[in-house]
Amino acid sequence: CCRHTLEHIYPTAEFISTVRRSIGDRLNTVVVFEIPDTIRVLKDLAFEDIYYEHCSYFTPGSLARLFRNCGFEVTDLYRAYGEQYLLIETRPVTIPSDKVHPLEESLEEVTQHVKHFTNEISKKLENWRQHLEQMHAQGKRVVVWGSGSKCVAFLTTLDTTDKIEYVVDINPHRHGKFIPGVGKQIMAPEFLKQYKPDQVIVMNSIYCYEIQHMLDKMGVTTEVISL
Repeated sequence: CCRHTLEHIYPTAEFISTVRRSIGDRLNTVVVFEIPDTIRVLKDLAFEDIYYEHCSYFTPGSLARLFRNCGFEVTDLYRAYGEQYLLIETRPVTIPSDKVHPLEESLEEVTQHVKHFTNEISKKLENWRQHLEQMHAQGKRVVVWGSGSKCVAFLTTLDTTDKIEYVVDINPHRHGKFIPGVGKQIMAPEFLKQYKPDQVIVMNSIYCYEIQHMLDKMGVTTEVISL
C-alpha cells in the first residue's frame, strides 16, 4: 500500500515499473495506491490542491492506464475521503491486461473538465480575494484552520499577506511554526479563545462538523466557512 507518494514523483512509469519488477512472479500480490483525484480538482475548481510539491496529477483513467502499461491489472478503482482521493487496487500479471474499469473517463471528458477549470478559476479566485479584502476593510478577524498543503496553496495563491494573521492546527508539532511563503504563525485551537475571530476558513470541508464541535466546546462563537 502506498499513500500520497505518486503525486510527488516525476518519472511515474519508471517508479511503477520498479514496483512491478520487485514483485517478480508473486502474482497473488495486491498493490494499492492512493492519490488526489484530479477530476475533482478540475470540477470543483480546487486550486488549493494544485500544490508546488505535486509534480504528477492523475485522473481515474490515466492512473489505470499507468498501471496497465507497467504490468498490472486493475481490480478496483474508486474514490474516498469525501470524493477527494482516488484509490486503485491492482495485481501483477504476466500478460498485459486490457480490462477497463467503469470509473475510467474518456479523453473528451477530461478535456471538458480542463476547459471548465480554465474558464471559471479566475472568477473563484477573485471572489475569494474580494471576500478577504472586505473582511479586512471591516476590521474583521479571519483565521485559517488547517496548516497543510491546502493552506499553503490557498494563502500563497491569493496573496493574503495582510488579510489573515494566523493559522490554526490541532497538530502540536506545528504550533509556533510558520506557513512557508507567507510567514503566518500556526497556533493551537485554544488560541482562538483569546483571539476571538469573526470567521474561520476551514481548508478541508470534511472537517467542518468536527471543528464546529471543538469551537462550541471552547465557547468560541464565530462563523465557520470552508473552501
